Amino acid sequence: MSIEPKTHLVPAGVSGIVGAATVLALLYFGRDVLIPITLAIILSLLVAPWVQRLRHIGLGPTASVGVAVLTLALALGAVGFAIGLQVVRIGASLPQYTDTIRSKVTAMEQLASGKLGMLNSEAGRLVEQWADSPAPGAATLPRAAADGGPVPVEIHEAPLKPLQLLLRIASSIWPPLETAGIVLVVLVFVLLEHEALRDRFIRLAGGDDLRATTVAVNDAGQRLSRFFVSQFAVNLGTGGLVWLGLGLLGLSQALLWGAMTATLRFIPYIGVPIAACCATLLAAAVAPGWSLALMTLLLFLCIEVVVAQMVEPKLYGHTTGLSPLSVVIAAIFWSWIWGPVGLVLSTPLTLCLVVAGRYVRALNMFEILLGELPALTLPQNFYQRALSGDSAEIIAGARRILARKTFAAYCDAVLAPALHLARADLDAKTISKGEQLKVASAIAAVIEALGEKPRWWRRYGRTSMLEGT
Repeated sequence: MSIEPKTHLVPAGVSGIVGAATVLALLYFGRDVLIPITLAIILSLLVAPWVQRLRHIGLGPTASVGVAVLTLALALGAVGFAIGLQVVRIGASLPQYTDTIRSKVTAMEQLASGKLGMLNSEAGRLVEQWADSPAPGAATLPRAAADGGPVPVEIHEAPLKPLQLLLRIASSIWPPLETAGIVLVVLVFVLLEHEALRDRFIRLAGGDDLRATTVAVNDAGQRLSRFFVSQFAVNLGTGGLVWLGLGLLGLSQALLWGAMTATLRFIPYIGVPIAACCATLLAAAVAPGWSLALMTLLLFLCIEVVVAQMVEPKLYGHTTGLSPLSVVIAAIFWSWIWGPVGLVLSTPLTLCLVVAGRYVRALNMFEILLGELPALTLPQNFYQRALSGDSAEIIAGARRILARKTFAAYCDAVLAPALHLARADLDAKTISKGEQLKVASAIAAVIEALGEKPRWWRRYGRTSMLEGT
């Protein structure tokens, strides 16, 4: 007689929680490895069209990848060197602006004087009295010690030797240089193994249906590459306009603010305001009056309005395909996981997840949760609002549709399918009496509101001869 061992099945909810926790732990503790790889993959989407063009003009795969990566490295190095010089110049010139900063602070203090100033002075007097009064039970210093006073002591650090100074500078710039080197190396191998990586992804995503998976992967790669190239071009152009405009206004280190604008513009909603505030503060510090600061702020405002409202809609649409709430949540999540780099990469990473969810069935939840497309169809939305008794929302949505279509088209596309959904639930006996009443009252309210006659017709029109008596 054999005894079969008992098998304990793990609930699906528990396994999902454990899997999510494992993924979060890997993202957080493996950020030193994952950040360079992610940067290399996103840069590969930007560089891939350039590599293809180099291959079309006759260069081999290795030569085209080498030329593209070398050009990218030289361009980034030149921009980084120029930005570093700008930062050093700002640090060296700040002591020259102390008088201007002091006068601006004094003017602002005088502006804020009055009742608020009196309140601050009174609060400061109370704080000083509280600080001067000895604590209860505390021992007081002898009179002689108080009369003697403390002896001021200054500690001066010995000047650094040239070798020590070089080591300190190298230790400060080595981490970003190391990360940049790793990114470039990974980028080279990703570009060289582009076709092999695509084949492996096709095999993982759905090797059974080769045609559909190939079409999906090619379409997703082209969409992402086109969007990233367009966004990079728009941000680079915006930074160039800021550099040119601030240079014409006479603001020092205009190249730094242009580069900062181009970089921070990858951060949704707050990137450009951060760059504008920093540039405006510097303009207020270097100029005696306030005109340069106001013109700097106005320049940022005009450029951002023109780019956001005219250039971006023409180039790649008003939005990225992500809902505004998902963009904010993604920025918070990736900045928590990967810090400032995650904040810059939050939108590209989230967009990659949404595009993957559009083609990979296992990742479809990301498209539903993070995408901009409505989660419910129009008939489903109608039926859900009717079950909730929200007839006002149904009427508002119907009027938006009727602004473009006829009432008959609305009934065919929305009302009739919604009634079919209600009929299916009624046949399955899954809808209660209260829900039936809510659906019936909502449909009646919608029909009454949409079929309501205008006031002039109610005033003069008669549907019965008894109304005239």
